[in-house]
Amino acid sequence: MRITWSSELVDSISRGLPLTVIGQTMLEAPLAGLAVVARGGPTPKGKLALAAVLQPRSLMKVPDIEGMSIKPKRGGVLVEDAFVVTPGLLNQLVVACGSWPVLVPLLYSSAASRPIADAASIKKELELFSSVVLATVEGIYRPSGARSPELELTLNPTGLSIRAALSGLDRIRRGAVDLASRGQGARPGRVYEPPPETDTEETVTFADVGGQEEAKSQLEAICQAIRDPESYRRWGVRPPRGILLYGPPGTGKTLLARCLARESGAALIHVRATDVTSKWYGEGERKLQEAFDWARREAPAVLFFDEIDALGRNRDDAHEATHRLVSTFLENMDGLEATEGVVVLAATNRPEAVDDALTRPGRFDRLVEVPVPDRAGRRAIFDVHIRKADRRAGRSVFEAPDDGGWERLLDASDGFSGAEISEAVRRALEARVRAGAVSGQIGQDELLVHTVSVARPW
Repeated sequence: MRITWSSELVDSISRGLPLTVIGQTMLEAPLAGLAVVARGGPTPKGKLALAAVLQPRSLMKVPDIEGMSIKPKRGGVLVEDAFVVTPGLLNQLVVACGSWPVLVPLLYSSAASRPIADAASIKKELELFSSVVLATVEGIYRPSGARSPELELTLNPTGLSIRAALSGLDRIRRGAVDLASRGQGARPGRVYEPPPETDTEETVTFADVGGQEEAKSQLEAICQAIRDPESYRRWGVRPPRGILLYGPPGTGKTLLARCLARESGAALIHVRATDVTSKWYGEGERKLQEAFDWARREAPAVLFFDEIDALGRNRDDAHEATHRLVSTFLENMDGLEATEGVVVLAATNRPEAVDDALTRPGRFDRLVEVPVPDRAGRRAIFDVHIRKADRRAGRSVFEAPDDGGWERLLDASDGFSGAEISEAVRRALEARVRAGAVSGQIGQDELLVHTVSVARPW
């Protein structure tokens, strides 16, 4: 077996690569397959983190690895002072360095991220990583008497999401998290993995967000703060620390958060109110603190709090537990001054319900409105979803509306959010699926009918 990599991978890691699948292949018994993921960060503060997830068919132990420096480590072994080889609880083995919010071994054993200085150092780390993976694979096949697979795996920055490529491992992690938290030496409470979201199979950029030009402009400035903090230091000013997105439901606040993380090369840590709140005294504050601690370890990172009004509501009319949560939030926001590469992003439908102490300058520096789109914004959103449908289908599935068709479509969608426009396009496509159609295009009048069907009756 041989592992190689493309020049594009080296460039992507040096620029900033979010958690991305860079290679995968099926293998013969005793292994079922090999998936390789990577994370990178912009120089000079970036870190290279790599993990190979071997998916065996039976409970796996740490293999006997020959020809390399091996040191015992809790739950596994440390190879060449660089990568930890750790068996999971349920049919997995991980070769990793750095912190892995989705793919972290269930026993939570890891090695430090590898530093990035330049392209030459990235290639050197990739060579070392490949050697460790190959030695690990050989150590698994050798005792079984089976021959190592004869194949070449090329690593590329494919852009595949972790959830799309490793959904089976994700189900294992979700089902075993309680068991893992009870294991000896385990660190429970790492429940802030990115949640399932619509279209996680596709890479999202600001170009995929129709309308919202002002909000995109504000967040593109934040991208610069994450990618190039030196540009701020050059002028003696600190980068923005927190951004609050506010607006009606369905206008694209979560999508904008995903775009910000993707285009800045940062990890996205998505925290919902239900991930933090607890009926037990002190549990909510502990979970909130762990989210901030995790973001600091993962820097560059975007720590995204959805429905921030449920966590940081005004303390004048709130329960004691809310006071404690808000205090923890304030302490961590103030503590970000000494932490480079962490931006806190929050979203709310009710900005008036958020505690005033959180929205003062120095905490959430920018309040960015994400409103219901205007006429031009609605047309842009229709265009985005029509292009996305064409791209998925591999052909043109919508007829291009003429000027009159656009006018009728935009009149019918007056007051729609981006989510409602997306639903109108989805219903038009679904109608063809249910009719059993295998070809043809959806006309402008047909799209208009389904747009009208989305309109609320009140």
